[in-house]
Amino acid sequence: MKSLGRGLDILDSFADRPRQQFADLLAATRMPRSSLYRFLALLEARGFLRRDPLTGQYGAGMLLYRLGNSAVWIQELRQAARSLMPSLAATTGESVYLYARDGANRVCVEAIESTRGPIRHAVKPGSVFPLHQGASGKVILAFLSDAERSPLLVGGVARRRGLPAEIIRIRQQGYAYSENELSPGAWGLAVPILDRAGDCVASLAVAGPLARLERSRVRQYVRLLRGAAGALARDSC
Repeated sequence: MKSLGRGLDILDSFADRPRQQFADLLAATRMPRSSLYRFLALLEARGFLRRDPLTGQYGAGMLLYRLGNSAVWIQELRQAARSLMPSLAATTGESVYLYARDGANRVCVEAIESTRGPIRHAVKPGSVFPLHQGASGKVILAFLSDAERSPLLVGGVARRRGLPAEIIRIRQQGYAYSENELSPGAWGLAVPILDRAGDCVASLAVAGPLARLERSRVRQYVRLLRGAAGALARDSC
């Protein structure tokens, strides 16, 4: 119980100061330096905290977003996305989604649903899907570091779906495209969102029904998504 209490004390210190250096946490918790290092490493490994590789600051991780919708970096990403996603939806005429990685899954954290016609592609914020299925997940999987990606490609699912070869192709072309994977009759196109360290933290996607897909516009969609993803990375990651 004492260890649990110490871990909760660390998390509680982020309520008023959402981004902190190690020295700040040391002063706030009054824990021995070696103990604090161990607690922070565990909380980061479990997804409760996230350490910025450039500044060294600690902040809320993806798991805290799932638990309390309070992850600072996700909120910043969502806020930036809200100013860009409506224009993407208007230009493409289709639904636009922002996904963030959560372990071997991805979570929809923002969505703009298309208003074009009676047939629409709709995913609600909070929906969870595996990384190995659909363009939005595969592009995150492709742009993870080798160390993070390798354990996720082990097993029958990866071999049956031919994921290793597809991951190589996605990395080479810089985007992922899928048809009929999550929803029959639907297509999806996604690009990665990279943080300042070059790690993939999220994906930005456009999706719609195959019945009205204009294949000649796919390259245009890729350019639009890349431009928006670059802006999001500069503003929030």
